[in-house]
Amino acid sequence: MIDTSLIQRLCREVHFAPGEVLRQKGQHYADMFVILRGAVAVDLGARRTGPIAVSAPGAPIGEISFLRGCGATATVTATTAVSALAVDDPVLARLEHEHPAETARFLRAVARIADDRLDENLVHVPAPALRSAADAIDVYMCRNAEMLAVAQRLRYEVYCGELGRQSPFADHDKRTIADALDETGHTFVAVEAGETIGTLRLNLAAEGPLGILEELYGMRRSSHHPRRTGICTKFIVKRAKRGSPASLKLIAAVVKYGLRNSIKEGYIDCIPALLPYYKALGFAITAPAFVHRENGTSHPMKLDLTRHGKTLARPFGTRQYLQLFARAKAIKFIDRFRGSRVPMTMPMSASSR
Repeated sequence: MIDTSLIQRLCREVHFAPGEVLRQKGQHYADMFVILRGAVAVDLGARRTGPIAVSAPGAPIGEISFLRGCGATATVTATTAVSALAVDDPVLARLEHEHPAETARFLRAVARIADDRLDENLVHVPAPALRSAADAIDVYMCRNAEMLAVAQRLRYEVYCGELGRQSPFADHDKRTIADALDETGHTFVAVEAGETIGTLRLNLAAEGPLGILEELYGMRRSSHHPRRTGICTKFIVKRAKRGSPASLKLIAAVVKYGLRNSIKEGYIDCIPALLPYYKALGFAITAPAFVHRENGTSHPMKLDLTRHGKTLARPFGTRQYLQLFARAKAIKFIDRFRGSRVPMTMPMSASSR
């Protein structure tokens, strides 16, 4: 177990009543918990016949997803009143600066527990080759500079390579695209058979400045801004994978993360060719079109998460995907009938931003 004496002085203490969920399987989190008091049940789903009881003080909760950036591997529910310490990146950064030796011991202990649980098949992730095509795509939230660099290289590969666009943020020597929003953003990547095939970045307005996008997206007119709003940018999928579920899996992961953080409205901009697709998802235009420095003409759009969030957070099957495409085609027809000459393409045939 983990010695809580060091981190207790810097971490906020959180409390859960019996029956409250500490972790929801499949959801992405930017923190982990260390139990101080109480007991929880860890439900791994179909891989076990029943939940596993965890009650030891110092037991970590959510350490595997915190370290790896994957979705939570189990649903964890309080079976008694629970008190725990919340550990996130700012806490670790302060610990590393003020107590490097103790922090190293803490991180080694967390890694050791995570490895033990994986070795014992407490959490087992099947090989992609054994899963269906849809399940073979995993979504991770970037947890370190190396993971973020993979997303930044994919941006360059698609923007500058596949699409032949110019980006003021491109580093042609490193073959990456990075900008200031990476510093406060939550970057998600879609991975299939070890290959990163898509990425999407979420910035919450409450966590840092969004620059000119607040004005371009019309966010300041919202009563939810800035406490309950966020923006999605750098949404791309490799050309060869745009017919796969990668784009919808990225959207679902970001929507679930936004809902868990009480976000009411999500903003994005898209090129004209993708307007019917985003409208079919529930997005609505919020402000006049503008010239995007990487994408050209772009339309700012908003998604009401209170209305559409739960639907988009659910997994999309073949039937739902076809229904979505059918709605997009109908919207395209209506837009053209009204005089909006918007070309129709397959979903995610180009990046939204």
